[in-house]
Amino acid sequence: MKRIIKISITAVLFALLIFLCSCKSNDITQPESTSAYTDLTTSETTAAENQSYKEYYDCPEDFEELKSVNGDVYAYIVVPGTNIKYPVLISPIDDNYYLRRDWKKRSSYRGCIFTQSCNATDFSDPVTVVYGHNTDRGDMFSVLLNFKEKTFFDENEFFYIYQPDRTLVYRIFSAHTYDTRHIMNSYDFTSNKVLADFQDTLLNPQTLVRNVRDDAGLSDIDRVVILSTCAKPRSGSKERFLVNGVLKEEIIFE
Repeated sequence: MKRIIKISITAVLFALLIFLCSCKSNDITQPESTSAYTDLTTSETTAAENQSYKEYYDCPEDFEELKSVNGDVYAYIVVPGTNIKYPVLISPIDDNYYLRRDWKKRSSYRGCIFTQSCNATDFSDPVTVVYGHNTDRGDMFSVLLNFKEKTFFDENEFFYIYQPDRTLVYRIFSAHTYDTRHIMNSYDFTSNKVLADFQDTLLNPQTLVRNVRDDAGLSDIDRVVILSTCAKPRSGSKERFLVNGVLKEEIIFE
């Protein structure tokens, strides 16, 4: 049976602050572990949220089986409330390889869900962009446009990214239209100012098509995943539609 370690991002930040203060006072103590199960969840995570997570702790697919079909599979994404349940791929030879190929490498205008080499495959970057087409068949990332509707946005708060040894829980904090700039090539996120300015565009989108959670906020150590698709199906649209999530918890399986 897998041993689960839940890591609350808020709690980790709080623990880091305590650690830094302790260093200054030169009196560092380490608590003794009393359980094989480490629960760092803070009071910010309600019992209802915990219960909703449990349904999504485990990946619905077998990674070994997926990778036996295509070794470029490195993650799996689920967006509750939608039909988005797909492997996530990255090509070692061409960033746009999966733009017109399905996850089994067969030619397809629908493509598949993928990231590019500008992003790390452990989702450790301050901003990671995950791409998927808006097709005329309602698959891939087409249904992300449901997040235009406030009721749908309010009722669907999380998405999940799975890797063989962990589950990453993201809270959706905004959804909105955006221009066609390649985000990772247009911004130097190693600059704190550039990162802060970009985060502000996600928290305060300058567009009429937008939904933002009232309590949304980001810091320079937050990890954001952007789900990106065209604003209109199968078009040369000059707009993208983005659904933005911030890492809330990391559930590690040992």
